[in-house]
Amino acid sequence: MKIDTYTMLKTLLFTMQNGKSISSGMQILCNSAKTKKEKKVYTKIYNDIKDGISFSQALSKQKITSKDIVEFISIAEKGINFKSSLEKIVHYLDVKETFKRESSDKTSLPITYFFIASLVVLGIKFIAVPMQIERSLQYPTEIVNIISNHLAIAQLLTNILFGFLIFFAGYFLTLLIALFDKSYTIQNATKQIAVFLPFASIIVVKFEKFALFNLLSEMLKSGITYKDALHSAINATTIKKFKIAMRQTLKHIKQDGKFIFHPYLYEDIERQLLVGAGSTRQIASVMQEISLKAKGEAMELSTKFFRLITVISILLMAFAVFIEFYTVVLTQIIIQKGMIDVAKGGVSF
Repeated sequence: MKIDTYTMLKTLLFTMQNGKSISSGMQILCNSAKTKKEKKVYTKIYNDIKDGISFSQALSKQKITSKDIVEFISIAEKGINFKSSLEKIVHYLDVKETFKRESSDKTSLPITYFFIASLVVLGIKFIAVPMQIERSLQYPTEIVNIISNHLAIAQLLTNILFGFLIFFAGYFLTLLIALFDKSYTIQNATKQIAVFLPFASIIVVKFEKFALFNLLSEMLKSGITYKDALHSAINATTIKKFKIAMRQTLKHIKQDGKFIFHPYLYEDIERQLLVGAGSTRQIASVMQEISLKAKGEAMELSTKFFRLITVISILLMAFAVFIEFYTVVLTQIIIQKGMIDVAKGGVSF
């Protein structure tokens, strides 16, 4: 069941700012739910909280939000100002949603073109070609043979185009799901595929870095210790090399109190900025800057990718229109020419 996490947490924050408890906020969400399924999920979370289960555990149990949010809430529940932390969580979500909205403007066109091309391909393969073959049976054998060969080429071109559509649309959708799907399980599984794809892997890693450092920054601003924030980030991220880097950092902090700047996580300029940061608030600010830098790079790369996919989708749609012309219009021209040649005493092609 997909729940709008941002709306849910925003409602809970508003409720707590007005002096009420989180269970009161869940009651409001239950009463204002738009669908029966949504109401059912909110009711289950409310009952879990009433039974003594923590809010983060209730969310994890219902599987309605991403793991980074659950981890953030879980840490916020451990003795610090939960209302203040909830503000940071909402801000964190707002930044992620802004990135999604900025990207969605660039994804609508290729989706439309892929959809139109797919309709044309399916129409040719399962309607136009069989219809033309059936119509050709009323003509002399010589013309039937010519049309059959012609439509066999049309069928081959359709299969080739269909293969291209599956490949490019699949590539495109894999990246979209890896970046924006609300289901943690589906998004995580898709990320594991995307990190092996050329170009898409760079975008996924940059986006993960943007989200990860934004998460760390908001946690530190909430008063969460760096160790706890790092531990939560390890559980939240799905990029293997980020997990390795943060585990090594956490190990060094626990063993000798030293903070290491792993090359998997930090570029040279980022390491220099962190070396100059003394307080937790300064570290949080630097991490926020690293997050914004990663966001800008992710947006720039994704924009280039979406433009390329848009051009490819237009070309595939044009190819689909050509195949439609080849199948329908050119077949009729061949029939007419064949009839003329038969009338003259022979078939010349």
